[in-house]
Amino acid sequence: MKSTIYSSLGVVLALVFLFIGERIIGEGASQEWLIWLAGLVYTGSLLMRLMQRAKAEGAAHAVETLLVASYVGVGVALVLYAATTEAGLSALGWEDEAAERGGGALGALWPAVLAVSLSALLFIELAYRRMPVPEAVELRRVASSARGGVSLALALVFLFSINYVASERALKTDLSYLQTTEASEGTIRMVGSLDQPIRVVLFFPEVNEVYEEIAPYFEAVDAASEEITVERLDHALAAALARQHRIRGNGFVVLLKGEGETQQAENFEVGTTLEGARTRLRRLDGTFQRAFSSLARVQRELHLTTGHRERAVTGADGDTEQQRLRDLNQALERSNFETRDLGMAQGLANEIPSSVPAVAVIGPRSPFLPEEHDSLLRYVRAGGRVVLMLDPDEEHGLGPLLEELGVELREGVAASMRQHRRLTGTPSDRGLIFSSTYSAHPIVTNARRRAGRIASIFVRGGALTRREGGVAQVTFPLRSAAGFWLDVDGDWERGDGEPEAELNLIAAITVPNEGGVEGRVVVIADADFVTDVVLRNPGNALVFGDIMQWFLGEEQIIGDTATEEDVRIEHTRDEDKLWFYGTSFGAPLPLLAFGLWIALKRRRRRETHQPKSESGTEPDAGDDNTPEPEAEAESEAEPEPEPEPEPEPEPELESEPDSDTEEEPEEGS
Repeated sequence: MKSTIYSSLGVVLALVFLFIGERIIGEGASQEWLIWLAGLVYTGSLLMRLMQRAKAEGAAHAVETLLVASYVGVGVALVLYAATTEAGLSALGWEDEAAERGGGALGALWPAVLAVSLSALLFIELAYRRMPVPEAVELRRVASSARGGVSLALALVFLFSINYVASERALKTDLSYLQTTEASEGTIRMVGSLDQPIRVVLFFPEVNEVYEEIAPYFEAVDAASEEITVERLDHALAAALARQHRIRGNGFVVLLKGEGETQQAENFEVGTTLEGARTRLRRLDGTFQRAFSSLARVQRELHLTTGHRERAVTGADGDTEQQRLRDLNQALERSNFETRDLGMAQGLANEIPSSVPAVAVIGPRSPFLPEEHDSLLRYVRAGGRVVLMLDPDEEHGLGPLLEELGVELREGVAASMRQHRRLTGTPSDRGLIFSSTYSAHPIVTNARRRAGRIASIFVRGGALTRREGGVAQVTFPLRSAAGFWLDVDGDWERGDGEPEAELNLIAAITVPNEGGVEGRVVVIADADFVTDVVLRNPGNALVFGDIMQWFLGEEQIIGDTATEEDVRIEHTRDEDKLWFYGTSFGAPLPLLAFGLWIALKRRRRRETHQPKSESGTEPDAGDDNTPEPEAEAESEAEPEPEPEPEPEPEPELESEPDSDTEEEPEEGS
């Protein structure tokens, strides 16, 4: 029976000859000779298998029948392949559209038939070779092996079919760069506000994997405004433009404004390979915003006060990494903002220059001098713009300034039992509140549009209240919902003197003046509103962006970006313990309990189905006297000798007569 393997090898050899003739040699006499040779080898192999089938008997005959069927399947696949050739289509009378559709269908059908037939043949032979004599042939085992081969082949056919349909219909699911092909809402608004033409040139070859990744992104940018145009150029075919703007090769994105020698340009590199462009693709949206702002907008300035231990990019002494302003600084750079210091040397204690467009006071922890808050007040009355971010439990020294502006920062930290974020798992988390109760004011326009999906976060912030009198107009664009209170004693529990109420979290103030340019001030009752710990929250970023827009009158000063950069996950010590014990014991213990439950259930089932002994009790599993099945069979085969009659016991004198026997004692006994 081992010699029958040669016929199967002949089928494989015929397919190899056919592949060499069709795919390697191509047209010519050699191709025809190989095709004829393949046909002869296949025919000879099929005849050998038919002869072997005729000689076989019993189970071997059934196995040989399965092998012949797999040979025939290979032959059908070859016939279908021949029908897809030009000669085959002509023989079928198919032309033009019919030939295209019919050839496509046959082109998908013949590989499927060939794969199923060859897989079945291979698995049958593997099982059949282990049965050297006809008496050892097990039809069930061979059939099971054949079914396994057919199942594997059908699975591969299904997989390749799905892949073919997806590629033909241009279906693409990108799991690694989900956001690189989507421009953020901030980018769309920035581009939509264009009032002058901008040209975007993508230096990429026609076929490139990175270009396929970024093309949908720039299609969305192109559709956002009629003032922007996007085009792709190969570096080798646009040498003059590349040389003018010093573009050294493909893989660059160039933004152009103007024409001729006065043309301005901004560019950034993406790369031409996915491996090299991986990091840049994750930051594509932010990088484009930075280049676009640098080219399309006049550079603006934001002056940050110094000298009072304010929040800063590098952080003050004792600040954690989350209390820094690195994310804010990067966002301002993307919007073409330059941040500058404003201290006593720059006029904070004397006179703030009128050329300063906007001032930010972010989380001071040492008091301002009276001269400093007086200069801020004069700056606002002259039409200046100031944003104040203050904590209620810090001595900032700006109380007189707030009084002049018509507001007051109340005592106590805003807290809530329900609307707070979990950070440490302790009651202090109640001071990490959030709210989405935005009103109709310019500084919360974008946040209000998405109030159902986002909220602004406050870290140990406070609440504001209006002071009567004064000429300033005060509104509160963001309030809390009901159920908040101001925690005064620091125990994070609502006491008798801490009533629940709706708290004012942000105040927007306008100060009219005789010159006609009103001063504008925004007071936020939280020093950490734009620090790294919360600025990545859209509710905070959008509000601050709208504040800058209200101050300076530009569309989309700062906004969200689409990014896939990994955000560092930090846990407290208690959370680390919880994760450790949860992964070490919490996950295995339920599995162990489930396994024990299954084992006990099976044991009870075995005990229920065990045979009863003659005494009505279950036999002991450890009893050595329990007969084995074979011993029981022998005992059933041999008749047991009749037991000898036992002598009747003498009745006891004082015992009662047996009610079952109903025997009376003899007289005189």
